[in-house]
Amino acid sequence: MKLLLTSTGLTNQKIRDFFISQFNTFEGKKACLIFTVRQESDWQWLEHYDNELKAIGLQYDGINISEEKDLSDLQEYDVYYVCGGNTFYILDRLRKTNLDKIILKAIEDEKFYLGVSAGSIIAGPDIEVAGIGDGDENDINLSDLSGFGLAPFHISPHYTEQDKISIEEFYNKKNEAVIALTDEQALFVTDKETILVGNKGFTDLSGELSVVDKTE
Repeated sequence: MKLLLTSTGLTNQKIRDFFISQFNTFEGKKACLIFTVRQESDWQWLEHYDNELKAIGLQYDGINISEEKDLSDLQEYDVYYVCGGNTFYILDRLRKTNLDKIILKAIEDEKFYLGVSAGSIIAGPDIEVAGIGDGDENDINLSDLSGFGLAPFHISPHYTEQDKISIEEFYNKKNEAVIALTDEQALFVTDKETILVGNKGFTDLSGELSVVDKTE
């Protein structure tokens, strides 16, 4: 299992360098860029991710899961890059396109998963954390909030000091491990360890997680 869970993708140089270091070369490799479009302005983010992946020389196919289609027969990719947006909507669309099953099977086969914001939240036990504070609205009334269950903790991206009380309240309610990441941090999760990438000072509400700090 290889998960890179971020708030903002590869915008941070340290996170980008770490991601690149996980591959001997990008030659012959291709990413599946998974995104949603609920309104016209969402297309600007696709341009951002396009520039980001082209800058490191990684080819990709863009998959708009807002479109009605069955992706059960999707080809296999080396990297599954799940973009941000409304977490409830994204999880619902992953299920309705059957892409959730494709991703989970790919991770079993040691393919790389890169989550951005919502894409990181979905990797956890459930996505309830997405709705805390000024977070996402469950405007589709999604009832099954189960995440992929890949990470043994909840991820709260885009963390600032203003979120501290909301995060603490969420932890006290769930009594389950919560890691809050700033926009300059990421977690690399494997079957053996969890590594902090980017800037120092991540917030672990449980105080019990074993995280290797490689931010120096």
